[in-house]
Amino acid sequence: MKKRNFFQSSMFPLLARKKRGEFGFVWLFAIIAGGAILFLAIYGSVKFGETKKFQSDTEIAKTLAILTDPMQASFAEGSYGKISFREETRINNICFKEDFGKNDISISTKSGIVKEWGKSGGAISVHNKYIFSKEKNEGKDFYVFSKPFEFPYKVNDMIFLMSEDYCLLNPPEYISEEIIGLRIPNIKISNCSDSDTVVCFGKGNNCDIMVYGVCMTDCNSIYEEGTVEKKEGTMKYKGNLIYAAIFSEPNIYECNVERLLQRTGKIAELLSEKADLINARDCNTNLKPDLLIWKGLTENATSENIILLNQISKKLNRLNAGELCRLW
Repeated sequence: MKKRNFFQSSMFPLLARKKRGEFGFVWLFAIIAGGAILFLAIYGSVKFGETKKFQSDTEIAKTLAILTDPMQASFAEGSYGKISFREETRINNICFKEDFGKNDISISTKSGIVKEWGKSGGAISVHNKYIFSKEKNEGKDFYVFSKPFEFPYKVNDMIFLMSEDYCLLNPPEYISEEIIGLRIPNIKISNCSDSDTVVCFGKGNNCDIMVYGVCMTDCNSIYEEGTVEKKEGTMKYKGNLIYAAIFSEPNIYECNVERLLQRTGKIAELLSEKADLINARDCNTNLKPDLLIWKGLTENATSENIILLNQISKKLNRLNAGELCRLW
């Protein structure tokens, strides 16, 4: 019988077993390491994509804040514009009222295969505008128009932002003329469709929003003062605030109204100083005491006081109109 070599008989099987073991471990290690590298690559790519998307959405919000500049009415009675996006977009509006307040505007867009809403980009703080809207406004086309807020002097412009379609039923003539004159395509008079948010004035069926006018004295229309009722709450308004109450949520409405009233009080203080200058130039005015009282009434007021304050505002306007040297 032929003798087997010692290495053949004892070492080779051991080496073979060892090599097979090393082979399995190497492949297992390669699979784990490869999987980890692939995961990190995908994770890094996703994070990079999220970072770029965050930057992009932040830039859009900044651009949107700039685009609303021409929408301010300035000396006009109102202005309208349209802002369009290529993809479904959500505009977030958060209002803060401390120290004259601000609107924080941020943007989020749908992304991924299933097109889910992503995280919002960085918020852009807008201090010198009063943007009335819902907290979350979704769509590709957004409609923006503005109207001045006077109380009794010009305080600032109000900007109304929306993406829904509205239909007004039985509105007063002056509102119909304003809407038709501004040619706002997402707001129509009568002929409502099922997809419209229906706004009824005084009465109506299947209404999403109800408007009740209460103005009885020194009014051209009963709807110059009143309340707007919707499922989220009831808001008191005067003048052009009727649009703010219709097109915004109660918390955004209340916050911006309080900001406007703070500004009203500050302007009253400045006008009282102007009264001193006029008096020093021998063109006397008796409005300073009234303005200081007006300042105290408005600077800490809320929308709940708006109708009562409007009666005082009208009185102030009459007094100013009777002055030889008017303050506004």
